[in-house]
Amino acid sequence: MEAFPSIVSDIMSSPVVTIEGSSSVRQATILMTEKKIGSILILEEGVSAGIVTEKDILVRVVAKGYDPDETKISEIMSSPLVTITDKIGILEAIRRMLENKISRLVVMKDGELFGIVSERDLMRACSISSLSSFSSLLRKK
Repeated sequence: MEAFPSIVSDIMSSPVVTIEGSSSVRQATILMTEKKIGSILILEEGVSAGIVTEKDILVRVVAKGYDPDETKISEIMSSPLVTITDKIGILEAIRRMLENKISRLVVMKDGELFGIVSERDLMRACSISSLSSFSSLLRKK
């Protein structure tokens, strides 16, 4: 079994997929589908301005009956971004998500976008750790 990853850069998704805020929700959704990702970072004049998840699209566009071709992705983004550094521990990342009631954190390295870590990434890492601990206990018996 794998050892418990200790920092978020061990489990994050990278590279970060971005789109300009002036793009339509449909354009963002197509890009997310092509890249098989659940969130996308929104840029305003080349600078990270927010994030949009699949849930945001469902709740803020589809459920409200807005036209995805007419709605700009920047109109539905969550902002400001909650960021962490690449050296933050996994347990600290979980704490930050819980504090901010979010499901993704943007990972920065040397002031630049480096990756995204999701609840799913964190759950997978914790599951691997739990299975590793359990497996070693069984071997001791």
